[in-house]
Amino acid sequence: MKLLKTKLAVLLATSCLMVPSVISAATETDAPYYTYQNGVVHTLVHGVLVPGRYTNVDEDTVAVYIPGGVGIIAVDKDAVLPWGSTILE
Repeated sequence: MKLLKTKLAVLLATSCLMVPSVISAATETDAPYYTYQNGVVHTLVHGVLVPGRYTNVDEDTVAVYIPGGVGIIAVDKDAVLPWGSTILE
């Protein structure tokens, strides 16, 4: 019984030491911000919520409105867009 208590105490102590480092590592990344609105996932792209989950959001990504039923998407800022498209700021 004493060995079990010792193992549990060591496990608890090591997990308490690991939790702050995991939290700080998670907050230091530039991971995209996701939110749910009306049952749909939205990604925050430089202040604009774009429907869908985009994983490679960086400084070269922009939110774009493409007319004709496509709607708002996230693309690379150097992408060739169809006529009538607007970059959202």
